[in-house]
Amino acid sequence: MNRMEEIRDKSHGFVSQDDLKEIVQINRLELLLVRCGGCRFMAPAQDIKRLINLVEATGEEYVRDVSFPVRM
Repeated sequence: MNRMEEIRDKSHGFVSQDDLKEIVQINRLELLLVRCGGCRFMAPAQDIKRLINLVEATGEEYVRDVSFPVRM
């Protein structure tokens, strides 16, 4: 099992802020799923923090969680 799989498995696919930093170091282009109150989107790990700040900037929207997308 590689480190990315360990990060994904330890919290059932959800990504913490600390995990995000490590994911960016391993593969900055890893696509992650961001679920907000009214929408969801996927983005590269390197952009997640900035995009969360943009989503929450007005106070009208919030981020529920960040996770690895399901792979089939």
